[in-house]
Amino acid sequence: MPHPLVEGRHLTKSYGLQVVLDDLSFLVTEKQKVALIGRNGAGKSTLLKILTRTEQADGGEVQFYPLARVGVVEQHEILPGTISTLAYLEEKSEKPEWTVRKHAAQFGLRASHLAQAPALLSGGYQMRVKLVAMLLREPNLLLLDEPVNYLDLQTLLFLERFLQDYKGAFLLAAHDRTFLQHTCTDTYEIERGGLTAYHGPVDEYLAYKREQLEYELRTNKRLSREIAHHQEFVDRFRYKASLASRAQSKIKHIEKLRNKISHIDAALATTRISIPSPHVTAGPAVRTQNVSIGYGDHVVAHGIDLEIVRGEKVVIAGENGRGKSTLLKTLAGALPQLAGSIKWWHKADIGYYDQKTETTLVPNETVLHYLTRLAPAEASGERILMMAGNFLFRNDDLDKPTEVLSGGERARLCLAGVLLHEHNVLLLDEPTNHLDVETTEALALALKEYTGTVIVISHARTFVDTLVDKVFEVRAGTVRRYMGSYEQYVDDLVDLMEQSLHEEEQPAVSTNLPTEERTELHIQIKEHQRSQERTNKRLALLDREKSEILAYFFDNPTEYSPSKSQRLSELDEELTGLEKQWLKDQERIDALRSQLQGPSLT
Repeated sequence: MPHPLVEGRHLTKSYGLQVVLDDLSFLVTEKQKVALIGRNGAGKSTLLKILTRTEQADGGEVQFYPLARVGVVEQHEILPGTISTLAYLEEKSEKPEWTVRKHAAQFGLRASHLAQAPALLSGGYQMRVKLVAMLLREPNLLLLDEPVNYLDLQTLLFLERFLQDYKGAFLLAAHDRTFLQHTCTDTYEIERGGLTAYHGPVDEYLAYKREQLEYELRTNKRLSREIAHHQEFVDRFRYKASLASRAQSKIKHIEKLRNKISHIDAALATTRISIPSPHVTAGPAVRTQNVSIGYGDHVVAHGIDLEIVRGEKVVIAGENGRGKSTLLKTLAGALPQLAGSIKWWHKADIGYYDQKTETTLVPNETVLHYLTRLAPAEASGERILMMAGNFLFRNDDLDKPTEVLSGGERARLCLAGVLLHEHNVLLLDEPTNHLDVETTEALALALKEYTGTVIVISHARTFVDTLVDKVFEVRAGTVRRYMGSYEQYVDDLVDLMEQSLHEEEQPAVSTNLPTEERTELHIQIKEHQRSQERTNKRLALLDREKSEILAYFFDNPTEYSPSKSQRLSELDEELTGLEKQWLKDQERIDALRSQLQGPSLT
């Protein structure tokens, strides 16, 4: 029987008239990996703040059992810039160097990173340092509130890998369903102040919940029909003396049936977001030539040549601090390019969402006034209210002054303001931060149906995988098209991580290349291998078509078919070109592998 680590009993918490937690109870035991889910504002963060003692419950109690050693990621801690990362971790954990290095290696922190001051590392690596600092204290219960927000994909994958192998327990709130599904074995949902505990992963729980909701809806429909049938009798005969007693009996029965009808909160129904779709003609949406981006004299990336077609859905991927947001701001015109040219379609109407923007907020303005002010002149009041509801602003929320909104509420409000317009291009920087699972997935589906162009930065894998057609990666000081799906891109990152960790354990003796250069060579090899895979698939398809045409001529030797002869000639030409491309990729792979291995000994 696993030992208990933390228990909440009859917890209550209100903010003014809003009841967030209402008689909520739960228990987390050893090795239990719990996904904490719920709509925005349901109380996930509030519960975690009560558990970490940064907030006080109004009622009830929290008990940590003697075995519990709690770990919390100090997300807002400012890391020092005067000592090395290794010294910082040794000082923070009071652990010896070899222990620090062992834990650091789990998150891809190499000797070069440990030698630098933590404040000088990129945002993704700083978060890795904070995670390692927490884990060096050897907790057996992690309390994680949206740890994936602002993480780059590689750091997220390191965290996911760690949590999969972690021997302790954790309570994890996150908006990325893929991340929750890969790491958690149990699901807790906070809804209407209470908590539902389910022994199973998130997808299984949500399927169960849908089944329960459908059952309740069917039951309510049946009970409503039965009530209507009995009510008809009552209305007709309640004042007829001979049937009055039967009518009274029916009235009592109707009351019992009404009590059996489940209360289904309309606010908890599945979110559906509607985004106005513009008329879009074929052609390029934007084309860049030899563009450099950055700030003043500081060049973040250069030599950027890309073309995005109207209606395409594109993700900009890459590690934090490499220039993703800088690129998006430059495309949006919020930053000037340092060199090169950017040419937008002459009818491009750009809507830009900056994850940190609050410049459109005005003091003493309510949520409804804000959306009304930002809405296009032709937008109806119904459309404004619908968009507000899409992003969870309903009823009393509409009258809230914008200055009292939380950071997450402000982000949602700004996103709603952008999507009210009929833009034909949307540039979105981390639009899913602060959105719950259901709203994130509803936004992905709405953007997929939207006929305009979408360029997005996001690390929420379910969201990106649902939405995008094309992947661009900011890496090694430039921007490259990744020739594959987003799912393949993630798989390649996982492979590179595995390879990197293996090299750390067994370093190559034949080359003195720096880590980043070796990683870059591995990535290029993988890209050419992907190209060969696509070439092989195309070759197989064309070979099959060629065989069918040759079989036709064999079966019909006297019949002349100019179209088939012409197609056969085209196939031969394309097959020759593909074979040359395959050989070209192979030559490049061999050359890259030679660079990795270093000069041969003779």
